[in-house]
Amino acid sequence: MNSTVQSRPRRGARDEALCKILVFRPVAIKLLSLLTKADPDILEVADLIASDPGFSAEVLTMSNSAAFALRNRVNTVHKAVMILGTDRTRRVVARTALEGMIRGMESDDSVEHCWVHSRASAALAAWLAPFYHIHPDRAYTVALMHDIGRLGLLSAHRRVYAQMLAQVSGSNEALMDAERALFSMDHCEAGEWLTRTCGLPEEFQETAARHHGKVEGVARDSNDLAACACALAQALGFRAAPQVEAEPVEALLERVPARTPLTAQFSASDLSQFIGKELEV
Repeated sequence: MNSTVQSRPRRGARDEALCKILVFRPVAIKLLSLLTKADPDILEVADLIASDPGFSAEVLTMSNSAAFALRNRVNTVHKAVMILGTDRTRRVVARTALEGMIRGMESDDSVEHCWVHSRASAALAAWLAPFYHIHPDRAYTVALMHDIGRLGLLSAHRRVYAQMLAQVSGSNEALMDAERALFSMDHCEAGEWLTRTCGLPEEFQETAARHHGKVEGVARDSNDLAACACALAQALGFRAAPQVEAEPVEALLERVPARTPLTAQFSASDLSQFIGKELEV
């Protein structure tokens, strides 16, 4: 890492800064926790969404989109939630909550790179979901949330962390070493800390903590799927840290749990075009 990167904050400042981050509004945390339950109360979910103008607008917009092609316009949150279902509603809630967090930060290249990486990972996770036998909307949500620790560090230590992201090269482990040197924690540890402190579902905590683990290709494993999606996003050029190395796309596709190796069906160019279109939405 370049020696011009700022020195680490004083000891103890890390936890103090992270404690001050309001990652999500209370209503978002309640919604994500409710929607992760095996059998969530749809009326309770709808009432919570209806209490918040931002979530209400997004849910209504999604239910009235061309994807559902309904004859009559949906004009109540309760009906919108019934149409979307719990998995799609959780997806909308997660994206709306994260977009609110992003809007609360001063916009710069580092924020844009991190947000694009998260969205690309989410789109890839939804695409990979059938091969892992996981619902696409669940896969999308888990992967969208995987880098919450990086966003937290950006929020807490904007200038220092942005500079480090721009300068560090090498492996993901080299990046995490640099984070630990500066903040006494890497973004995976920060993500686990933030999700646990906010009371977010355990699935989010595990993915935030383990998304740089080796991709094993284990079906029905949302952590492995998120790790694969994150690695693929990096390999395709959608990187939070522009100079960090990535595993080849072909090597990752070979490990996806599919009957026919995905390298025989898809190329890096195919996936890049697919993600480019998804990011336009």
